[in-house]
Amino acid sequence: MDTTKKNKQFEWFATGNAPLLFPTELVTGGFLFDDLTKVPIPVSEPFAAPWGKPVSMHILPENHHPAPKFIFIIWFSIVEAKFYAVAEELPVELIETLLAKKDEKTKKPEYNTIVAGMAPCGNLAVWLSGEEIITEVAWLQGAEAPIEIKDVIPKSTLTREEYAQRALSECKTANKNFQKNGLPEPALFEQYMRKFNYRITPKLENAAALKKIERYYYNGELNTTNSGEHTENTLRAKPQKIVLEWNVGKAQYKGYFWTNETKIIETFDNFFNNDTEKEGELMIEVGNSNKDFKFVLQNTATAIEIPAEDIEIIVFKNKFEFFRSKNYKKPPQGWRN
Repeated sequence: MDTTKKNKQFEWFATGNAPLLFPTELVTGGFLFDDLTKVPIPVSEPFAAPWGKPVSMHILPENHHPAPKFIFIIWFSIVEAKFYAVAEELPVELIETLLAKKDEKTKKPEYNTIVAGMAPCGNLAVWLSGEEIITEVAWLQGAEAPIEIKDVIPKSTLTREEYAQRALSECKTANKNFQKNGLPEPALFEQYMRKFNYRITPKLENAAALKKIERYYYNGELNTTNSGEHTENTLRAKPQKIVLEWNVGKAQYKGYFWTNETKIIETFDNFFNNDTEKEGELMIEVGNSNKDFKFVLQNTATAIEIPAEDIEIIVFKNKFEFFRSKNYKKPPQGWRN
């Protein structure tokens, strides 16, 4: 009997992802059900995008499925010249709960895509993604697979190292980073995915009114739904970018704040000291001028200020540039990324 037919159906698509600086190629992969039928992950050559962002998608005749119970995937990590494989069970109840969630206003599902994120060192993330939200549901560890290029491309005479060098040369951003920095530290993505128990509190002076907040995290998650979720203490990764919109009278402001990766990792590690029960509050203070800002990670016992020079900032007033920090180095239109 096809046991998947007993389960509730949801409309969702399968897709993949790999970090922009550490591209991968998919050999095979898909999300599986109890009967081992699957929704395949479509190929992208290569996978390379902001961590967590869907890269490839198949629009199939039928996209209604139960929540998947397993993932099976094999990929080639280009910068390492290694193949990895993961065959693991997924948190099916959590995935089903999220797929069932609907936007209160539009009544449309909040999530419509399941993303497999292929990282170096055999790490694999699984997220649920929607129009304004990405939520991590699994962080898995794969094993190195004894595969050669000829096993995947029978006519090829290239070694894994030769193939990787050729593939990397076609990924300009990743190649430039690799030539400068080499392989990533094995613990890098563990640092990205680590979560802490904190909330985010914008503090606005000058009778300003907060209109919206968007949060982008190092673990690939994002929340731009403006649901108020940021006011609650919950386990969340370190913030990579925060976007605030506020009004002062009729003036409309929109500020973009990017954290420094090295400094934010150090600050959170020092503050929480691996204590997952410890609560914290990330306060973002906007001063009267709307050009001065203060960032503090705190609780009733401890406060660590994050120097403003460690945050890249650009602010718009009524859609025109109003302020940029001295360390702001984004390219034109860079705030959109």
